[in-house]
Amino acid sequence: MSNQTLISTAEFERIYEKWNRKVYQYALSKTSSTYIAEETVQRVFIKLWNNIFQKKVHVEIEAQLFCIARTTLLDIVKEERKRQDLLHIKVETDQVPTPSELYRLKELNERYEDIVSRMPESRRKVFMMSRFENLTYKEIAERLSITPKTVENHIALALKVLKKMFVFIIHLFF
Repeated sequence: MSNQTLISTAEFERIYEKWNRKVYQYALSKTSSTYIAEETVQRVFIKLWNNIFQKKVHVEIEAQLFCIARTTLLDIVKEERKRQDLLHIKVETDQVPTPSELYRLKELNERYEDIVSRMPESRRKVFMMSRFENLTYKEIAERLSITPKTVENHIALALKVLKKMFVFIIHLFF
């Protein structure tokens, strides 16, 4: 089977059957988490399928699989750390906000949404993909057919506007 051509679903299923346990064991050995190992397997084979479909596979399947597995595993671990950090912060601050704090938070959120909605469409789309879909600059660039540098510029401009807004609001409210 040539990696340069599209493969059938049956061929892909054979690849999955041959390699899924090895990818699982690799992820499990690195994290000792069955959840992360299972998530890694799912994401790896989705990415592999997309790479094959887009004819991006230029090396042997095994090398491609473990390269994808390594980067996917790092992404998942980063996501889990962020999630754990947020949970930790919530536990530390798990107190009932006062009505005035709720009002300030509501105002802040409304202003944030207003600023984001006023961004040029391409900047807003890039910003939302980065912040809410957790996509990398490269993934955003590929989806929107733009360069990673353009993505970086859009994010920098969006963050600059948001920073100005938050500095103003902090001075206003506090």
